[in-house]
Amino acid sequence: MADTATNPINSYELTTETKINIDELIAILNPEDLPMLGGVNSDGFPTIPKLPVDNTVFYWLEEDMPTPRSTVATALATTVTTLVLPAGDTVKFAAGDMLRIGAEIVTVTAVASTTELTIVRAQLGTSDPGVNHAVGSEVIGLGTYLDEGDVGDQQFRGRDRYSNYTQIWTSKISMTRTEQVIPKYGIPSELARQVRSIMLSEGVNMEQTLLYGVKHETAPRRGTGGLSFFITTNSIANGASGNWLTVNEVEKRQQTAYDAGGMFGAIVARPINFRALTNTAGAERIQTVTVDDPRRGRRRATSVVTEFGEVELVRNRYARVSDAFGINRENVIHRVLQPMVMQPLAKTDDKDNYMFVAEAGFEVKAERHMVKWTGLDPTQALPSNLV
Repeated sequence: MADTATNPINSYELTTETKINIDELIAILNPEDLPMLGGVNSDGFPTIPKLPVDNTVFYWLEEDMPTPRSTVATALATTVTTLVLPAGDTVKFAAGDMLRIGAEIVTVTAVASTTELTIVRAQLGTSDPGVNHAVGSEVIGLGTYLDEGDVGDQQFRGRDRYSNYTQIWTSKISMTRTEQVIPKYGIPSELARQVRSIMLSEGVNMEQTLLYGVKHETAPRRGTGGLSFFITTNSIANGASGNWLTVNEVEKRQQTAYDAGGMFGAIVARPINFRALTNTAGAERIQTVTVDDPRRGRRRATSVVTEFGEVELVRNRYARVSDAFGINRENVIHRVLQPMVMQPLAKTDDKDNYMFVAEAGFEVKAERHMVKWTGLDPTQALPSNLV
């Protein structure tokens, strides 16, 4: 029967046995325990970088250079002079700009609101089509259309400030001197064993916070936000491609990120959610690992290749089975205020006390260039072309 260590750890709480010469029975820390914070990716680099931070709240700026393209949000009927765009898209254009909608050219005379442009129809010799420009019709900016000597307004360049808090992870060991020296079956040092266990357990807590942490402060307590908190623009609900991640689904979301000016290069998920990318039958066997001996079978994919390049697959046991995250590894940063330290505390009777504490947060930049899938269901059948 397993022994359970309480705190403080006393010599009568754990089974003591004769020390014998056997291999260490305790699993050691390995990259799969902490694939994001401590793991090494298949290309030899850590999954995310680490940088210092000097305060409990930290900020970063993101400047948006908007691409002058949009879509019609409300059908544009004949002679109507108000063009309605999706919320916030009017910052992509300025008074004096030419826009192409289908075969018609219009000019912008004013930016009326965050969703509306005032326009003049049928410019540059084009004609008012006489019918609606349907919802979803593409709007393409062509630059200015002004009299000689006039100067147009600059298209808006947004600069947003984002922030996150650092969070404290802490634990304590209180152990009698007797407990520290009594040998145990397969455990050379109980103190070393407990230290390793705490370091791993707090590392796991950090790993899970990176995925699902929420930015919040109720002084003096702070929580740090993670990927699920910050990735909001491209949040794909109800699964994808029939509940599975497929190359087509990955490429579709890469196109969205590309159109927004960036790209994700790694996908974080449970191994089972990569089954469609490593299946042993069907058409979707996209891998970078070559199997020379056919008797050995197909290895698991370490990456998939799409039109946009190679995407690393990061297997993470702490992700929900229904979730996956497409991340830009350079833009998800572990910001460390103080690394995990083991600090001796004052003795209590015949007990030695040790405090473990770390403080850090996560910087998630350019979330529009990433993606969050929810509602994946690997219990469902694979897409028909994969079986």
